[in-house]
Amino acid sequence: MNHKIQQLDDIIRNSENIAFFTGAGISVASGIPDFRSIGGLNDEITKKGYSPEYILSSDYLESDPEGFIDFCHRYLLFADKKPNTVHQWIAELEKKHQSNGVITQNIDGLHSDAGSQNVDELHGTLNQFFCLHCQHKYTKHEVIQNHLRHCDKCGNPIRPDIVLYGEMLNQGTIFNALHKLKTADTLVVLGSSLIVQPAAGLISNFEGENLIIINKDTTPYDDDATLVINDDMVSAIDSLRKSQ
Repeated sequence: MNHKIQQLDDIIRNSENIAFFTGAGISVASGIPDFRSIGGLNDEITKKGYSPEYILSSDYLESDPEGFIDFCHRYLLFADKKPNTVHQWIAELEKKHQSNGVITQNIDGLHSDAGSQNVDELHGTLNQFFCLHCQHKYTKHEVIQNHLRHCDKCGNPIRPDIVLYGEMLNQGTIFNALHKLKTADTLVVLGSSLIVQPAAGLISNFEGENLIIINKDTTPYDDDATLVINDDMVSAIDSLRKSQ
C-alpha cells in the first residue's frame, strides 16, 4: 500500500470525531463540471454580455427571473449525476458515528443523496426550490420531472435554494460548520483549493490534531497539514477502502 494511503488509514482509524470539508473537485469526480467549465456556458454568457458572476447573482434573478430559471434548467440541473465513492465513504463514516458530518461548498446535493445526514451546505442546495412569491417548496426531482419554471400554486417564478452573488451566507449554517470544526479531532479536506472566501477561511477555526488535504493542486494550508495527498481523490479513497 502507498505510504500516504497507509498514513491516511492510520489517522482515520484512530480518529473519533472527523469533520469533512469538500469543494468542487468531489463533484467533478461525479461528472459535474466546475461552473466555468460547463460546455457552452461561457459562449452564451459572452453573447449576452454577462459575466459568470452576474448570471448567478441576485441582481440577475431580480431583473430577469424567467431567464434565471431557464438558465438553471439548462446548465445546473444534472439529473443523471450520482454520488461517487468519496461521497459514499463520507456518509459511511457518519453512519458509524466516527464523523460529525460534512461542510461543503457545493450546491449539487450529492452528499445528501449519498446518505449523509449532517450536511452544512455553505452555498445552499439545488435539491430544493421555492416560489419567489408564496415560498412554496419543491424538490429538484419535482422540478426536473415536471419541467417546473413557475409555481403551480400561484404562477410566479421559482428559484433554487442556493446562495447567489449578492446574498449573505446562512448564519445558522456557518454556526453549525464552525461547531463541526472546533469539535473535530481530524479534518479531511477533499477537492477544494481553499481559496474561495469566506468559506475557505472557516478552515482556520479547526483546532484538532490532524488536518488532511486531498486535492490535485496545492492549497494555502498545505504547510499546516498533517498529510497532503496531491492525487485523484477517487483513486485515493478507493485504495483506502480496499485496505480496510
